[in-house]
Amino acid sequence: MEEIAAVYSRYSEEILDLVKTKWTDKDLGDYIHMYGESWQKGKILSLLLHHEIHHRAQMTVLMRLLGIPVPGLYGPSKEEWSSMGMPSME
Repeated sequence: MEEIAAVYSRYSEEILDLVKTKWTDKDLGDYIHMYGESWQKGKILSLLLHHEIHHRAQMTVLMRLLGIPVPGLYGPSKEEWSSMGMPSME
């Protein structure tokens, strides 16, 4: 697991560095070739963000199915609320 996390972190940093150094705000409307189509750079960034959100949600479901505590990402998770002696938010 540590190796997977390290590789993910490394690639995330590389993508972030490349976008910061090679793309500007005015470039976000430019089109590039992806998967046999022309995609706008801004759309690519938006889709990457949504893709990450999708997989994070999948991981929380799998963690709960395996009985692994889910850490809070944007505030306490359901499990963290109960560990604080409070009812989970609905």
